[in-house]
Amino acid sequence: MAGEAKQLFAASEVALHSSRKYCWVAIGGKVYDVTKFLEDHPGGEDVLLHASASGDATEAFEEVGHSTSAISMMDSFLIGRIKGYVRPSASKATGPWGLDAPPNSRSMQGNKGPPNPNTFLDFLLPLFVLGLAFAAWYYLTFISKNH
Repeated sequence: MAGEAKQLFAASEVALHSSRKYCWVAIGGKVYDVTKFLEDHPGGEDVLLHASASGDATEAFEEVGHSTSAISMMDSFLIGRIKGYVRPSASKATGPWGLDAPPNSRSMQGNKGPPNPNTFLDFLLPLFVLGLAFAAWYYLTFISKNH
C-alpha cells in the first residue's frame, strides 16, 4: 500500500480534529487527514466536517458509494490507524455458526430488496379485471340484445 499508516491514534484523539483547521476522518479503522481536501470534496466541506465530528465515518462513507478513483485517492491522506479498532457491524454480520452471512440483497441493490411476494397476484388481478370487462362487454353486446 502506498500510504501505509505510521501512527496509532485513540478514537478520542481523532475526534479532537474536526474543524476546518484540522480535519481528520476515521474510515474502516484508518485515519485520514482531509484538511487540504475540504475545499475540493465534491460533496462540500460540510460533509467531511460532519463525518469528522461523528466519530467513525465508515458507514456514511460506504452508503454514498464512492468511485474507485476516490477510494484510491484516500491513500494520499492516510496518516494512521485507530488503536484496537473493531468494525461495528462485525458482530451483526456473522451467521449462527460464526461464518460471515451472505450479502444482503438490499444493501447490494440500493435498497431495492427482494421481489415482493405478491408479484404473482399483481399480475393476475389485472388479468382478472380485463377478463371481467371482456365478459361484460360480450354480455351487453350479444346476449342482452337477444332477450
